[in-house]
Amino acid sequence: MSTLREGEVETAAEIRQALEAGEVTAVDVVERAVTRAEAWQPHINAFSQLWPDEVMEAARRADALPRSRRPSIPVPPLLFVPLAVKDLFDVAGRATTGCCAAYRDNVAGEDAVVITRMLAAALVPMGKTNQHELAAGGTNTVSACGRTGNPWDPERMTGGSSGGSAAAVAAGIVPLALGSDTGGSIRIPPSMCGTFGLKPTTGKIPTAGMMALAPSMDCPGPIAATARDLELLYRAMIEPGAVSAGPPRTRLRVGIPDGFFAEGVHPQVVRAVSEAGTELESAEVSVDPVDGHGIEDARAVWMQVCTPEFAAAHPLLRERRELIHPQVQEWLELGERITEDVRARAARRRQEIARWFRLRLERFDALLIPTTPYPAPRADQGIVDLGPAGTVNVEQVGPGWLTCSVNLAGLPAINLPAARSPDGLPIGVTLVGKDDEEDTLLRLALLWEESSGYRPRHPSLPA
Repeated sequence: MSTLREGEVETAAEIRQALEAGEVTAVDVVERAVTRAEAWQPHINAFSQLWPDEVMEAARRADALPRSRRPSIPVPPLLFVPLAVKDLFDVAGRATTGCCAAYRDNVAGEDAVVITRMLAAALVPMGKTNQHELAAGGTNTVSACGRTGNPWDPERMTGGSSGGSAAAVAAGIVPLALGSDTGGSIRIPPSMCGTFGLKPTTGKIPTAGMMALAPSMDCPGPIAATARDLELLYRAMIEPGAVSAGPPRTRLRVGIPDGFFAEGVHPQVVRAVSEAGTELESAEVSVDPVDGHGIEDARAVWMQVCTPEFAAAHPLLRERRELIHPQVQEWLELGERITEDVRARAARRRQEIARWFRLRLERFDALLIPTTPYPAPRADQGIVDLGPAGTVNVEQVGPGWLTCSVNLAGLPAINLPAARSPDGLPIGVTLVGKDDEEDTLLRLALLWEESSGYRPRHPSLPA
């Protein structure tokens, strides 16, 4: 058992500092992560693969290396920080399954570009995380590896499809995890589990070596326990020297849309958005209302874009349909049925929705919206009560109801773990930014974190 105590040296920044100073060893850090992973796994099923022996051996080798203080040798930015990897990124010699039985024999011959960058930053992949099967859904209740449980209440959803990654961070197993986002998958699970998550501008980070859902919208990104950790992982993921628009020098401006982003949303979530706006105002950010009507069809359009691309990206599944979950089969068959005329109309509407966002962002640096319409429901819950807004069917108004509009636009967006429900469940809000202005979103996240006094906390380790 690691000598590290609960609550100390928990974040990636703290781990890096402590390792650099010689206050802890790599074995200390990895042993604690392995112990937590093994304790949590029977309860939340966050991992599809765990590699404890390999990472412990790597930690012992790292500790045996002589320390060099020569300034000519730079210290890697995330030296030996444990990392969880979503099970759709290729790791050489490991199976990339997308948590689908049809891909259990799909062993990667080389690392994905993102994994190559993680290893260059000296991060330590601990294993692959559970996900919604083939990323074709937003609940993480559908997986050949079994559903993922929310660390705050294992009977509840994590959201998906990067549910295992967010659960692993929320439980304190790792401070950092990789996710992917095609319709909200880096924002939905962090919202429901209580972490940060950043969907970069689509195309900012290469998808080579990442299993596809819809290639025109797929986007890798970081999940982390703090805004500072999120920034560290994002920097490691992007190409060295990548051009960024950078934060503006003037006072930041945030707009809060009504309409689509306020109607049909749980009152607790609406309140969380309002409170996050107040916290940003306390940090001297200008916050004003903005019209949010006009993209109510975003989910339908997203499905018409996504499912044909999904069907085209997975020709193998035509011969292995018996190995696919029925819900995922529905997506596949829908994509096969959609005609070229429907796809063309959806493409035109997608452009209109993208213009809708960019028009509003002419006045603002970011838009502040709910991440999900409601806090995490029970895994078997079909209907959610939204109070004055009535009830919704989870299959029809799923966790990605609001998030997928941002993917149609291709814009960057960041989830903030903004609030808690009366039941203690996390509630996230999202900041949507301009193209390539991830730095502005990260700056806003850091301002919110400081203004709100947010500090990450983990549920108690299972007995």
